[in-house]
Amino acid sequence: MSVPEATARATAPPQDDPAGAPDPAAAAPEPRAMDPWLFFAAMALACLGLVMVYSASVYTARVRYHDWEYFLGRQGVLFALGTVVMFATSRVDYRIFRRFAPHLMALGILGLVAVLAVGDEVNGARRWIRAPGINIQPSELAKVFLAIFLASMLARQGERVRRFTGGFLPPLLIASLTMVLVLAEKDLGTTILLGALTLTTLFVAGTRVSYVVAAVMLAAPVAWAQIVGVGYRKGRLLDFLSGEQSYQIQQSLIAIGSGGSWGLGLGSGRQKLGFLPENHTDFILASIGEELGLAGIYAVIALFCLLVWRGLVAARGAPDRFGTYLAVALSSLFGLQALINICVVLDVIPAKGITLPFLSYGGSSLLVSMGATGILLSISRRPRPWRISDQRSRRAPEAPPPRTTRVNNNRRSAAPPTEKRRNWWPFGRKTDAAGPRRNVRVARPR
Repeated sequence: MSVPEATARATAPPQDDPAGAPDPAAAAPEPRAMDPWLFFAAMALACLGLVMVYSASVYTARVRYHDWEYFLGRQGVLFALGTVVMFATSRVDYRIFRRFAPHLMALGILGLVAVLAVGDEVNGARRWIRAPGINIQPSELAKVFLAIFLASMLARQGERVRRFTGGFLPPLLIASLTMVLVLAEKDLGTTILLGALTLTTLFVAGTRVSYVVAAVMLAAPVAWAQIVGVGYRKGRLLDFLSGEQSYQIQQSLIAIGSGGSWGLGLGSGRQKLGFLPENHTDFILASIGEELGLAGIYAVIALFCLLVWRGLVAARGAPDRFGTYLAVALSSLFGLQALINICVVLDVIPAKGITLPFLSYGGSSLLVSMGATGILLSISRRPRPWRISDQRSRRAPEAPPPRTTRVNNNRRSAAPPTEKRRNWWPFGRKTDAAGPRRNVRVARPR
């Protein structure tokens, strides 16, 4: 063997197996325990919501149902069921949702169509389907199903997402169909939330910024027409612009102002005695501010920030594109929905009926939120793929390379312990693993 050949062979990177795929023993991510901070944030919000739903709803439950603990009993059962769903989902390989993403999206669209046909109309909106013991809100499921479908489609497209017709337009059309069906339910808040979720996921996947800006400019006239063309929406906007708050916003600000810094005490709120409408659903943050004060509101905001941050950390450490896109989509879904609700309660934006995740009373909202958290916990575990969730070809696998080759590959690709560091910023740059560099020209002896 000549000297140049020996030098090139010594500096060459580890070779893959004959099938063209890396060695599974070296490429498979090492499974680990789920993120404890993500679990803590979700459970803390859910437990606080259970306590505040009971405190805020006692008067309403007594007047409507002659039972002080009516809402507490239902929310408690849903909390226990949601905890089971979260734990079960966290133990499932999240890649299984990628295989069934089209089926889930079809199920979500069918649910949105069904609620328009057989749903019950409440306060002029048709959003719920009555079932034994629970009212199902299909738009809550459609949000998570759309996130899964977008993550699956964008992960399959890869770099083609930068193209307009082949990458940007197809997911936007599916999302637009979902938004049109939700808008037909007279739910503009959820429609805007779905649009923001879609554009955020597309942006993270690498689409051109000009496409995102163009989509926003095209959607703005439609949203404006939906606001000024509907009487009650136009009235809310005019009240907000004129500074004359509606009755509900006035009572919300009174509740928050009377709570002060530390609140009147748990169970001592007065606005829940028939003054503040929807105080245990959309405006539960006002009850928190009245009874727990500004400190309670700060605690809620801090828990949501922790939840979103740890979701982005899970996205950064995901072993594949689908996991990254799905974690970003679900994290942005929690953050955007919480931001809209908090801004409405504090009179920062015009009033809009949208729940506060984990805290507001509602079976569909709580179950879907805890199920989505379970998916984030599954991504944070970096599990090895199951057979049913494996997206590779079904061809017969090639014979694995010898054990000595795998050991040498692992030794070459492993980074020294001194280079391992912990990044608090979820999108920080990773240090390159030690080993022979690719695309390095081999010096030839003269």
